[in-house]
Amino acid sequence: MNSDMQWMHDPELSCIPAYKLVFLQQMFFESKNLTEKERMPFLLSLASKSKSQNISFSDEEINLIIQVLKKYATEEDITKIDRFIHMAKTKTKK
Repeated sequence: MNSDMQWMHDPELSCIPAYKLVFLQQMFFESKNLTEKERMPFLLSLASKSKSQNISFSDEEINLIIQVLKKYATEEDITKIDRFIHMAKTKTKK
């Protein structure tokens, strides 16, 4: 993923409040070097952090963010994004 977080300045994201994008930027920065095994505990703590800060994303915002991320991502990053989405959906169904 582009290290300068260029995706955050994509015009398509103008409908998402800046504080939510800052939260995402922090999430990406903090999770950048996590292993697959470390990722799930990190995401659980992130969910708790977002709840305590009263930050939530609608399904539309999530889909838009993923769409924009993929525009700026490498093929390897797209594979990781898709794997993460699949893993998250699998966890949610349980």
